[in-house]
Amino acid sequence: MDYATLIFIAELIGVSVFSITGALAAQGKRMDILGVVVLAIVTSLGGGTIRDITLNAYPIGWVVNNTYLWTAIVSAVSAFLICRYFLYPRRTMLVLDAAGLALFAVLGAEKAMSLGVGPIIVIMMACITGCAGGMIRDILTREIPLILHREGELYATCAILGAVFYVVFFGLIEERLLAIASMLIIFITRLAAIFGDLCLPEFIVAGHKLESPEEARDR
Repeated sequence: MDYATLIFIAELIGVSVFSITGALAAQGKRMDILGVVVLAIVTSLGGGTIRDITLNAYPIGWVVNNTYLWTAIVSAVSAFLICRYFLYPRRTMLVLDAAGLALFAVLGAEKAMSLGVGPIIVIMMACITGCAGGMIRDILTREIPLILHREGELYATCAILGAVFYVVFFGLIEERLLAIASMLIIFITRLAAIFGDLCLPEFIVAGHKLESPEEARDR
């Protein structure tokens, strides 16, 4: 299997995984199947679309190749039907999201690197590809985006770590091994954050006590 085929398969897996997380995020939001599909599409394709627009990389992938769009739709409908009859642990969505983050962040870095942009832009595009779709999902479901609040543990930081590894070792490690290693760094770090409650320091003004989320909302 050549590298281009491997990338295409990884993209489809990433689209499917993020589409499922988008569908699962509709739980308890009183959405019908159309709303679920729309939420899944923006979750799975939003980050890559923003990346390509930012990099002026036209035409956008899912517009040219409808396989990405159909993958998102089929995955969303499947999740919609299955979850009506089977319960799933909440952390299932978080683990799937971690897998999608790892795949999309590295694919975003690979796309940016292929366009010849600088290292810092590569890292930014990795974060956008991996995180923007989830941010749109959370905003549409009226949640604080996972990337912005401390209770979400490490998120964008995981993508940054993997992207930095990708940039530093690009050209020194064979492409497939580099991509897999970068994905593993992101995935394992994110799982450690989920199950180990790893967080970055929270912003606290000197002399103020740390408020609970409920207290902050009541102010």
